[in-house]
Amino acid sequence: MIEKPSELTAENEAELVRIYKATGKPVWRKKYIVDALLKMTNSKCAYSELKLNEGGKYMEVDHFKCKKNYPDEVVRWGNLLPCCKKCNSQKRSIDVNETPIVNPLIDNPKDYLYIKGLRYYAVGNNQKGVNTIINLGLNDESHFIKPKWDIVLDIEDKFKLILCNPQNDVSLRILKKLFKKCRPKYGFSAAISTYILYDSKIYPKIETYLRQNNLWDDELEQLKTVLLEIAMPKLS
Repeated sequence: MIEKPSELTAENEAELVRIYKATGKPVWRKKYIVDALLKMTNSKCAYSELKLNEGGKYMEVDHFKCKKNYPDEVVRWGNLLPCCKKCNSQKRSIDVNETPIVNPLIDNPKDYLYIKGLRYYAVGNNQKGVNTIINLGLNDESHFIKPKWDIVLDIEDKFKLILCNPQNDVSLRILKKLFKKCRPKYGFSAAISTYILYDSKIYPKIETYLRQNNLWDDELEQLKTVLLEIAMPKLS
């Protein structure tokens, strides 16, 4: 979590809370708050990884502890998360003290969730993970699964081309470009990295060929390391 905006002083926070309680105005929509939240998650939804503010997917501010039950925390730094409309509408006024869900600012999602076939599952069927998947709609077909599959299908098409001529310099550049597209600033980076590393049937063949023929260079190794850091755990 990045540091809270300097403008959000204790005095300013108290005044914004007062205004909210008196008028119900969305005092958390201040530009300095919104900008800081977007920076916090590389302009992605903190829950779904959907890229925000492009293609009509506008950012909403989620109150991890809902404003209905916790009005004193409507601008509390650490209670605000950048969120897509789908996750925000799904979560609604759920009380996270009664129905715990993964808090991306505090919890390590890898302790509670894993991804297989681009879908989320709860590690060991733990309740917090289950609550998160259900109450945020993380496996919604049209909003999240289909867009991920569209990306994956394009990747697999490129993998097929690479496998036809893996020793070609152009093929190596394409592979590196695909890896770079999985960096944190891109939408669904954790899901796509997980797919490449653990679900793709073609990628392991490419890596094996490149390593056996001394074509796997330091840049590829560094890029794969980033994928491993971003990807969710490999579980069955």
